[in-house]
Amino acid sequence: MKLSPAEGLSSSHAVFTGEVTRITVNDATPFGGLEVTLLVKKVWKGAPDEETKVHTAGTSAACGFPFVVGKTYLVYAVRDEADPLRVSLCSRTALIEHAAEDLEFLGRPSHELGAQADKDSKDAKGKRDCSASAQSGDGASLGLTMLFMLGIVLAIRRMT
Repeated sequence: MKLSPAEGLSSSHAVFTGEVTRITVNDATPFGGLEVTLLVKKVWKGAPDEETKVHTAGTSAACGFPFVVGKTYLVYAVRDEADPLRVSLCSRTALIEHAAEDLEFLGRPSHELGAQADKDSKDAKGKRDCSASAQSGDGASLGLTMLFMLGIVLAIRRMT
């Protein structure tokens, strides 16, 4: 049974879109398979490196995902002791044109890299998005701001 977009997000170490630039035999782990290099475009979860490598089994019979050089995918990758980032047929990884449900669920990415980020910043015509959201903030700054505000309120109450 395929995971829902929410289950895919919560069970993955990294979720991003990327264009496959190279596929080679994976010599880095004892399990072999393929090493797929992707040029990362958008990131919803995980470290936003411009280029990343994922591992997958060499055949679909072993649950290997059938990546194709030049194609762009929405990637759900897991991490384990054997592979830093691993993708399988059981994940929600899909060609970007088949990932509409996931992209709608995921919403705005936390990071945009490379040409897509440059294009988006030109489209914004110098406008900056200053909205605060749970995804873009780190909770600690919100907590410190609230603590500061509470201190001001208490100081004013003491003076009156």
